[in-house]
Amino acid sequence: MPDTVRLEEAPFIGEIERIVRLAEERGIVLRACGSVGLYYRLRHDPGARAVYLLRDGTSRVTPLFKDLDLASQEKHSSKIYKLLVQELGYTEDRETNALFGMYRNVFFHPAFSIDIFYDVLHFSHDIPLKDRFPPGVTLTPEDLVLGKLQIHKTTTRDLMDLGAAAMAFHVAGLDRDYLSTIVGDDWGFWYDSDQNLRRSKELVSRLPTDGDPAKLEIASRAERHLQEYIDFLANVPKTRRWEKRRAKGTSEPWYEDVDELH
Repeated sequence: MPDTVRLEEAPFIGEIERIVRLAEERGIVLRACGSVGLYYRLRHDPGARAVYLLRDGTSRVTPLFKDLDLASQEKHSSKIYKLLVQELGYTEDRETNALFGMYRNVFFHPAFSIDIFYDVLHFSHDIPLKDRFPPGVTLTPEDLVLGKLQIHKTTTRDLMDLGAAAMAFHVAGLDRDYLSTIVGDDWGFWYDSDQNLRRSKELVSRLPTDGDPAKLEIASRAERHLQEYIDFLANVPKTRRWEKRRAKGTSEPWYEDVDELH
């Protein structure tokens, strides 16, 4: 099974668009999420793309991806199987699909693996999707950002993704009421979000710019946008549930452990 995407950027993007289009033609909602969905949304923003490409520690001109994350509704799972396996000839991870099929399926394209999450993005913190499947190829910018904010055990790649997301999706332009319903009711989600934004800002501040005015401007913009997210979290209305959980702080677990399936 592929442990990285073994396609160049253009054909990989093309295959994602083809999968989503074919699903749509069959009445299936299927949207890209995770790092790939994020990149798809921001790839035409030069500054955000430049930060995203630094996630692998080098000044790459094309991104490296691990796999493709997709989101759908569990009611479409049998149709998705027919599309991917019977029509397109992909293979499935039978053990994973048998054990976790109600909320997650894994399939294998010849050049990459595909994770499909149903109804809820279940990681360190849950992101309920319900009917949040807009027209197009990806989930909403809000849900893509939340997907990065919720990670408890972040990597450098995750933090660079978050910096790129903050540049591409100015918090003032997002549905802040929706974001508030998620992080303002769940202290654990809020806490990890705040920590991740601060770590991302610190990482961005240490990016090598070599005195290049263009690089300095990109780093400065990323720091500024990340700070605006931090300020938003500080001021978001909090529920009684949030306040009650805050009292316990980190003395009790506030996140779910996430194990990689492959």
